[in-house]
Amino acid sequence: MDDAAAAFDPQLMFDFPDPYPMFAEMRRTAAVSVFEVAGRTSSVVTRYDDVLAVLKDGETFSSRANAEVSRYFGRSILEMDGKEHNRTRNLVAPVFAARTLDAMAPTIAALAHALVDGIVAAGHADLVAELTTILPVQVIATIVGVPRTDYTKFMQWSLDLIAFSKDRARGRAASEVLHDYLLPFVRARRAEPRDDVISKLVTGTVDGERLSDDEVINFLRLLIPAGAETTSRLMGSMLFALLTERERFERVRADRSLVPWAIEETLRWETPVLFVAREAARAVEIGGVLVPAGRIVSAVLGSANRDETHFPDPDRFDLDRRADDHLSFGFGRHFCLGYHLARLEARTVLTALLDRAPALRLDPDADPPRITGLAFRSPQVLRVRLD
Repeated sequence: MDDAAAAFDPQLMFDFPDPYPMFAEMRRTAAVSVFEVAGRTSSVVTRYDDVLAVLKDGETFSSRANAEVSRYFGRSILEMDGKEHNRTRNLVAPVFAARTLDAMAPTIAALAHALVDGIVAAGHADLVAELTTILPVQVIATIVGVPRTDYTKFMQWSLDLIAFSKDRARGRAASEVLHDYLLPFVRARRAEPRDDVISKLVTGTVDGERLSDDEVINFLRLLIPAGAETTSRLMGSMLFALLTERERFERVRADRSLVPWAIEETLRWETPVLFVAREAARAVEIGGVLVPAGRIVSAVLGSANRDETHFPDPDRFDLDRRADDHLSFGFGRHFCLGYHLARLEARTVLTALLDRAPALRLDPDADPPRITGLAFRSPQVLRVRLD
């Protein structure tokens, strides 16, 4: 457990190469491991059934453990419980309704194809830098209603905010700039609503209550890491899996019914966000181990998704697995609101590449790509050729 505790050091969490052997050992030896995570004593839960139990029980396992994010995003739905959570979720949920997002499909496709145009014309690319990082931020900018002339600076602010755990001062500065940038949009839509996301947020009511300007801005800022970073990592890992064993790419290209299963298997195999934090509201047993009240509980989604008692041969990426019970989007009251959007973007990107870049392959002259990270995982670079 000393090695596991050292692995959760914040300085290692972005570059950690492969945590899965460590998680497997943790699952084998104990239901709960206790050590420091980000300066807080945490009970770390790694087995599928135990992680699912933590996610299901929102009364016992409080989301106030996520209050740290308030420094960068303001008070958000991530740290809310009970009636406050239900009110806020009900107010913002219409933004993520499948019908609303499906209406955006042509716009998302146009953005994706514009990026693929450049890749096809060049004949080579780093798919992370030139596609999977850019598209989700563009989609969020479109959802928010950012003018195209502001896309470049909005993207830079967004990337700085996303990286707040690496550079806290820069993250706070980006958060403040985004607040000041978004406030006029919010006030304008409150005065003259349109058929867009901000208008839905400022005019929506639950039991006669509306979101304040700051609550709307907090949610819009949260959209950036929640809707952009996680989707970017999903797409990067999906393309990594399909290109490192290229027969997978060919198989999906020949049988498009495999596209959604390529996405689901990626979510299981390389979970973009490996763990979520909760706080024990009362003393509770997990797998027969007592967790005291007030203790931070780290539920390791990435470990649960590779639990050999639930998923046979879990370390293998398998297009035929049909594992639709992975926990990458969470479970229960905090199930990810953006799950439909993430799948839509991943499906759009993969389909565009299958259609327009049939010769896509890893660049043989580049260093082999790697997936790294412990808090978040995905390839940092994915160099490809189309010739």
